[in-house]
Amino acid sequence: MMNFHTERRKVVAGLGLTSLIGAVCTSVSAQTLLSENGNEIVETTAGKVRGSRSDGVYVFKGIPYGATTAGNARFMPPTPPRPWPGIRDALAYGPTAPQSNPAEAGGMDRVATGPAAERMRDFMQFLHGMAGDEPPMGEDCLVLNVWTASTSRDRKRPVMVYLHGGAFTTGSGSWPLYDGVGLAQRGDAVAVTLNHRLGALGFLNLAELGGEEYAKSGNVGMLDIVAALEWVRDNIEAFGGDPDRVLVYGSSGGASKTSTLLAMPSASGLFNRANLMSGALMSAASSDGAARTAERLLARLDIAPGDFRKLHDIPFATLASEAERVNAVPISSALAGAADPTQFMALMPVVDGDVLPSHPMEPVASPVGTDVPALVGYTREDMTMMMYGMPWFGTLDEDGLAGMATANFGEMGAEIHAAYRAERPDATPSAIASQFVTDRVMFMGSVGWAERRAEAEGAAPAYLYRFDFESAAMGGAFGAAHGGDIPFAMNNYNSSSMAGDRPENPQMAKIMSDTWVQFTETGNPNNPMIPEWEGYSADNRATMILDVPPRAETDPRGQIRELIAEAIAKPMA
Repeated sequence: MMNFHTERRKVVAGLGLTSLIGAVCTSVSAQTLLSENGNEIVETTAGKVRGSRSDGVYVFKGIPYGATTAGNARFMPPTPPRPWPGIRDALAYGPTAPQSNPAEAGGMDRVATGPAAERMRDFMQFLHGMAGDEPPMGEDCLVLNVWTASTSRDRKRPVMVYLHGGAFTTGSGSWPLYDGVGLAQRGDAVAVTLNHRLGALGFLNLAELGGEEYAKSGNVGMLDIVAALEWVRDNIEAFGGDPDRVLVYGSSGGASKTSTLLAMPSASGLFNRANLMSGALMSAASSDGAARTAERLLARLDIAPGDFRKLHDIPFATLASEAERVNAVPISSALAGAADPTQFMALMPVVDGDVLPSHPMEPVASPVGTDVPALVGYTREDMTMMMYGMPWFGTLDEDGLAGMATANFGEMGAEIHAAYRAERPDATPSAIASQFVTDRVMFMGSVGWAERRAEAEGAAPAYLYRFDFESAAMGGAFGAAHGGDIPFAMNNYNSSSMAGDRPENPQMAKIMSDTWVQFTETGNPNNPMIPEWEGYSADNRATMILDVPPRAETDPRGQIRELIAEAIAKPMA
């Protein structure tokens, strides 16, 4: 049995969740060249790239959209890639962004003992299968990947840019879970994934120590994504895509990043649709809080504040590992109560008044991205996966459940406990406790995001959904799981262990991918595969239940929603 302490990745995180970078060598017009030995060659603004062909799809991997971020470029905004002569092979994924081993650095293993440890070993094996064998880490990690059925300009295909999960500290666009062949095989979508700086290298706020030179350091990971979107704007037409129909979407941390982009002036106009899957971010870090995080990291590294520039010389593996330990409590433990998200997600975008002028949705919707139509939603058992390694999972009794209700909902815990038990009289205490977390974090987070968008004057609609299709992975232990909607939205369920094996998988994939592509095409998700889907408002609370078959509901679980909203409004003891 494998040792989960050696595993490097987590798929679950990212909860809560300005100057333009110079255009990339826009003097060269991007164009498609003739195929060479069956491989397509495309000219980008930085040089020609040679892709491969897989299952009828052209695949281009590891294309640089920015220069190296090592050395003096650490903590600095991204710069354009250095142009290359000749033809560059785009046949393999580029470097993985430096990141910690979450199992060692304060992740779920801190709470895993006894039977919980056995479950976590199985779970980490499962996650490793989804991540695959990733490329080595490196600071020359500003790379992206493109899948397209054709590079012909005879049709402009909608472009779907996926931002990977892993909060703001882990993950990669090279995971098999995010493979774009399934979307491109449809012949009407261009899929893009990317890597960007993470953790301390992407979100360490050194502005108070370094002044103007480091003013953007707390958000350079997000500025990397902006640079990637600028690359899409300048180059995607050469890959058969339409730069005027670009969706940015992602699950978990990818949803939090998408939410952040919607509040960033430098991202305005670079994408036309947004999709927040299980991780709609309402608030970013405050500048003061982010500065304290930097101070804690310097103390861990035994660096005096006045010598902070020594951070440029520390090996990235050391920096990533130590930064992960700055989190006050493990994410799974914190989520089981009502902890402040900054306790388990210390490194995240910061409201700096420039790159990110305000929180995405607190106290109201940022005015920056309200013109972009959005999908926002969650999965029915989103946080069961996160609770899987908790010591109480599978053994919790009713008294313990009552304590969990108080931890999550304060003085209203007893009333909410009774409401859940009435709703699900046969459910185990562990299942209901996990549902507490799902509903407090994901259900209410998605509803709250949609409510704030609906309240914004003249805003484009937000369409709310809940994903109910249960995954067969891990013996069905996670139900409608966190990330369980990804392989169906991306139409790659056959290549992802996340989907498991169910006969309804092809139908669920057609429902989801048709809807996601239709939304990218038009800004409206309605299509023949689903019932009529209205935009969300406090009057109708329209919600699409994505399942086989899908159904439209008005305010599903409204009583629970009202009770949790009342509990959240009360200060916790």
